[in-house]
Amino acid sequence: MYPITLNIENRKCIIIGGGKIGYFKAGPLLEAGAEVTVVSPEICTGFQLLEKEGKIRVLLKEVEETDYKDAFLIIVATNSTEVNERVYENASKSQLVNVISNHELGNFHIPATLNRGMLSISVSTNGASPTLAKKIRNDLGKVYDESYEEYLEFLFEARMIIKNGSFSKEEKSKLLKDSIEDIYKYSLKERYRFLARLLPVEAEENISLG
Repeated sequence: MYPITLNIENRKCIIIGGGKIGYFKAGPLLEAGAEVTVVSPEICTGFQLLEKEGKIRVLLKEVEETDYKDAFLIIVATNSTEVNERVYENASKSQLVNVISNHELGNFHIPATLNRGMLSISVSTNGASPTLAKKIRNDLGKVYDESYEEYLEFLFEARMIIKNGSFSKEEKSKLLKDSIEDIYKYSLKERYRFLARLLPVEAEENISLG
């Protein structure tokens, strides 16, 4: 497996199966800006609420190939081995397919992911033990807590200033390394001082700490 991060904003993503497992997969897709359609004869309460809020499209029917032939990404979450295998076999080789109940089918796995603003940490065991992947993710969540959201905003702003500034290649490299010192993780005052020394005096008033 080759780990990547996908931009699925405004991409058509299909969830086949209306149960809780499929529902739990819908949240991250919606957060990433995907256009989500659920295909299933019945759907759980969670899906019903999402449909009522206009966040997803629902097709209350047995899945057919025409339902997913133009989808960018397909998540198969039914309790029917026959349906799961048929969808995988009929999908195009250019489509991304994940069959939740059988990691040997499909061409990608969904890792356990920790999100802290711009920071994303994903853990995968390549299907060997999703339970262990979730445990490791939860352990990492204790180390990389919510404070990393603002910290990453500072690092992003600093990087943009350094990247677009009139610094030499060596200076840029040193400044980027300096920006991840622990002192900036914990102190807003030190973050301001770091950003201020990157800019001309007249621009300091426009610095935003996020």
